[in-house]
Amino acid sequence: MQKFLLTLCAVLAAVCSVQAETLTLDPVVVTATRTATPLSQVGNSVTVVTAEEIEEKGQSKVIDVLRSVPGLNITQTGGMGASVAIYQRGTDTKHTLVLIDGIEFRDASSTGGGANLANISTDNVERIEIVRGAQSVIYGSDAIGGVINIITKKGSSEPHGYASIERGAYQTTQTTAGISGGSDKTHASFSYSHIDSQGFSSYNENDGFTEDDGYKNTNFSLNVGVDFSDTFTMNMNFRLADSEYEFDSGYYDAFWNYTMADTDAVTDSLEIAGRTEGVWSLLDGKWTVVLGASATDSNHTTTGTYDNYEYNGRVTKLDLQNTIKLNERHTFLVGLETEKEQYDTSFGDDGDVNNKAAFVQDQIFINDFAVALGIRLDNHEEFGTETTWRIAPAYTIAGSGTKFKASFATGFKAPSLYQLYSYYGNTDLDPETSTSVDFGIEQAFFDSSLIVGVTVFHNDIDDYIGYSFVTSQYYNIAELTTKGIETSVDFYPCDFADLKLGYTYTDSEDGDGVRKARIPLHKATFDVNLYPIDEVLLNVGILYVGERYDGSYSDETLGGYTLVNLSASWQFVENLKITARVDNLFDKQYEEVAGYGTAGASAYLGLKASF
Repeated sequence: MQKFLLTLCAVLAAVCSVQAETLTLDPVVVTATRTATPLSQVGNSVTVVTAEEIEEKGQSKVIDVLRSVPGLNITQTGGMGASVAIYQRGTDTKHTLVLIDGIEFRDASSTGGGANLANISTDNVERIEIVRGAQSVIYGSDAIGGVINIITKKGSSEPHGYASIERGAYQTTQTTAGISGGSDKTHASFSYSHIDSQGFSSYNENDGFTEDDGYKNTNFSLNVGVDFSDTFTMNMNFRLADSEYEFDSGYYDAFWNYTMADTDAVTDSLEIAGRTEGVWSLLDGKWTVVLGASATDSNHTTTGTYDNYEYNGRVTKLDLQNTIKLNERHTFLVGLETEKEQYDTSFGDDGDVNNKAAFVQDQIFINDFAVALGIRLDNHEEFGTETTWRIAPAYTIAGSGTKFKASFATGFKAPSLYQLYSYYGNTDLDPETSTSVDFGIEQAFFDSSLIVGVTVFHNDIDDYIGYSFVTSQYYNIAELTTKGIETSVDFYPCDFADLKLGYTYTDSEDGDGVRKARIPLHKATFDVNLYPIDEVLLNVGILYVGERYDGSYSDETLGGYTLVNLSASWQFVENLKITARVDNLFDKQYEEVAGYGTAGASAYLGLKASF
């Protein structure tokens, strides 16, 4: 692998003898502050993945996009449709808030109450913003680890559409279609995708499990907006994911020994998310008011296991946000929220809880210095009042292309409904609280053709909630500590090549000094795009994940692995493009979770038409 990387870099150096033009690498992001802010003025660590980058790699699932993001580790218990876990800077899935167009996309019936991104496709995605570090001040209880914000495309006055089909490994067929348009007063965008795959065994085939576990999934996405006047706009977003996932199951004996079995278990899931909001622009745009209502509904029915079951979860939310630009140096954000979570199961478990919150943030801009100061008050039905705060400064030295950034924040995470009220629940649980600190520096060279970044982070989570196999209940662990380093290199040597490198070191342990399960000490990514001619794109993506302790169901230490993925596209006529990709080129045998299968070398060929 080292020889491969060195050879590829040498080729780039040889063919890129012309210096790249000066690049504008200061995108406007909204997730870090909930206001449109240039990235250079944001103190938090933020990664922005654009629709162009997603298409360059041929990625059809959001989880595949996230695998190459610094600070994130993704695991999946089997093939497509299997449960996904997101570990952001060593924290849990329940600590990362996932938003889709402002909707809190999370499953109130799941173990931790967080999001499962297994069934979310990338069609119609405009960009994904990933903010690392505690964001509880502006997003509440579910953002101790950070926020992933999926922003879909809006229609424009120029109507356009697309349709595609892809066929490949494991008898997988995926079709997509979309159309968008609008006028001076309206915009609308609609997308559809469907995937049908024979799949592979969800338990590892090397352990003797040979039955294929199939997957079907249909996604709909709708984004509509109407300008009723110069000062008032209504927006509506809707997303539906309907899936059927086959998997292998198992059972525990009286001594909590787990036995795997090659069963015909199936989970049918229907996940619906929607939001409606009104936006008022007042005082010549100096005061913006957003009043919104959103809901996420998740329904899962599983059959073919030793205990068939059904889980249902719902999150409803009302929010009011005021953005006030006092002057060029101050932007105030004042918000109010009320939220209700509900869940029930076929076992008779059920519960609901309410939370009300108010928060204030001041963004201060003084020449090349910017800082976001915020404080939040949550009033939780079960746990009373919790206060969180955040300070996130950024300073840019324009002449040298140097940016210093930092964030200091506290967080609060209430136990999930499952952790409180299920058969395994514990109503005596305390909420988790956290302190998060990070410092970073970014340096640009050669007119921003080369950008190098390094960030050091440290998180302390008190009263971390874990599960005891002795008492069969959730309980509060004294403390969980995660710390590490994130590094990135973005290199644009010439007009027909660009290269990105990333490395993350993550150390984590609980109060007893035990490393957190499934978090590798080392993770590295390498991506290069080549544009030999205008109509052709070649992409090489490499992911290295170091060894890690599996924990929970297994005391195994999983070996490290390196995956090499290739993709290419050819726009052979104006409105038709051929796509091809090979995942896991060298057919690496590996496990993300002990005992569960992963895909071998997989080739796919597709055709996309646009109009």
